[in-house]
Amino acid sequence: MIGRLLDQRYQVVEVLGQGGFGHTYIAQDTHRPGNPTCVVKHLKPATSDPECLQTARRLFNSEAETLEKLGHHDQIPRLLAYFEENEEFYLVQEFIAGHPLTKELPAGQRWSYSQVIQLLQEVLSILEFVHGNGVIHRDLKPDNLIRRQQDNKLVLVDFGAVKQVQMQSIMAHEGLAETVAIGTPGYMPSEQGQGRPRPCSDIYALGIIGIQAVTGLNPRQLLEDSATGEIIWRQYAQISEELAAILTKMVRHYFKHRYQTATEVLQALTLLTNPHTPIALAANLSQRMQGYWRGGYQALAGALQMFQTRSALKTMGTNPQLVQSYTPSDEATDLGSTSQTASVNPPPVTSPDRTVTLAPVNSYGTPIPLQSQQSSGANYPHKLLLLMGGGAATVVIALAISAIRQPSPPPATTQNTAEIKSAQPKSEPQNTCFVVVSHSNVRSESGKKTGQVVKAGTRVSATGKQKEGWLEISSPVSGWIWKSRTKNTCS
Repeated sequence: MIGRLLDQRYQVVEVLGQGGFGHTYIAQDTHRPGNPTCVVKHLKPATSDPECLQTARRLFNSEAETLEKLGHHDQIPRLLAYFEENEEFYLVQEFIAGHPLTKELPAGQRWSYSQVIQLLQEVLSILEFVHGNGVIHRDLKPDNLIRRQQDNKLVLVDFGAVKQVQMQSIMAHEGLAETVAIGTPGYMPSEQGQGRPRPCSDIYALGIIGIQAVTGLNPRQLLEDSATGEIIWRQYAQISEELAAILTKMVRHYFKHRYQTATEVLQALTLLTNPHTPIALAANLSQRMQGYWRGGYQALAGALQMFQTRSALKTMGTNPQLVQSYTPSDEATDLGSTSQTASVNPPPVTSPDRTVTLAPVNSYGTPIPLQSQQSSGANYPHKLLLLMGGGAATVVIALAISAIRQPSPPPATTQNTAEIKSAQPKSEPQNTCFVVVSHSNVRSESGKKTGQVVKAGTRVSATGKQKEGWLEISSPVSGWIWKSRTKNTCS
C-alpha cells in the first residue's frame, strides 16, 4: 500500500496500524497546498456477498455522518472525507501530532492530585459533548487519548467506526441481531462486554484510567471482590477520601450505581475543588437528598422486613424469640464496602492492551432485588415507605433551604443607605474584545447546559461578570462560557 494513491488524492506514506478490523495509514493530501498529512482508515468487508456489502455500505455511511458531527469539537479529529473504492471503504481524518496518554502512565509511577483532577475534567468535557450527540465511544483507553503537541490538550480518537461496520456487517450476514461487544479488557465494564454499552460505560473506562494514574498499576493487575464484583484498588493509592469516592463511583460494577452522565461527575469534581460555587452547592444538596432517601429507605425496609418475618413466624406457631438477627438483601446492602484481602503486590501484566470483540451473551446480571416472595399484603409497606419518604424529603428540603439562607441585613438608615449606594460598583459596559478560540458549551448561571455551542472564531460580547473561571456573555447568545476558551483581542 505504500505509495498507492487513494481516490486519486490521498497518497499512502506509512502504515500506522493494522488488525482484524482493517488498516490505518498516514497519507498526504495531494490536492492541498503543501500536501498536509492526514490519517486514512481502511475497511475491507469480511465477505463479497452483495447483501453483506450493502449492509456494510449503509453502516459505513451512518458512522461517517456521526464522525462528521463529532468533528466539530476542538478535541476530536475532524472527518475530512470518506469514500468507497473497489468495494472497500475509507475514512480520512485529521492527523493529530502528539503522543498517546500511555506514555505518561509508566508502570509504578503515580500522578499527583491536581494532575488526576485535570485529566478527569478535560476528558469529561469531551464525553459531555460526545454523549450529548447520542454517541458512546466504547473504547476509551490511554492509547486513544492523544496529547496534542500544539497546545498540550488531550484529543479523543478512534471512535470505532471501522470496527462497528466490520462486526455489524458480519452479524447481519450470519442472520444475528445481537449487538457485538467492542472494547479493551480492563477498561470495558460488564454490561459493555455483554453488548449493551451505555454512556456510563465510558465513565467507567475513564474512572479506570484515573485509578491507573493514582496507583501506577495496569487495570488487569487489579483484583475484584468475589462477593460484589467491585475492583479492589484503594490500598494502592495515596489520595484523599473525597477523590477516591468519586473514582469508586465511576467504576461501580453495576451500571446503575455509577454516575449516569459526564455532567454528574463534573459537578462532583467541582464540589471537591470549588465547594463554594453555586454549582457545587446545588450538587451538594442533591447528594445529601439522595443519601437521605437511600439511608431512610434501607432502615425502613430492614425494620419492616423484621416485622413481617416475626409476624410470619407467629402465624406458623414459631417462637419469635428464636429470631436473633436480620440480614438485608443485596439491594439494600452497601456494595461500596469491598473486601480488602488482595495482595499488596498485584500480579504483573505482560501483554499489551488490545481492543477486542466478544461474542454476545444472553444473560444479563442485575443486583438481587428485595425479597419478593411475600404475600399480597406486602404492597402496603412499600406504599408506606413512599409516603414516609415523601414527607422526609419535604423536611430535608426545608432544612437545607434554612441552612443556606443568609441572615437578614439590618434596617437601612440614611447613613448606611448612602454608604451602600456609594459602594455599589458601576455596571461595566459590554466588552466585545473576546473571541472564542475553541468550541465552548453554553451554560446557564446555575450551571445547567443550554444545548447551545459557541464555535471557535466567534466574537462574543462579555457583560463583565466572571465566576470561578466562567465568563458571562450577552451575544451571540446569552449565558456563561469557559473564559480559558476565549482570547481578549484588545489587550
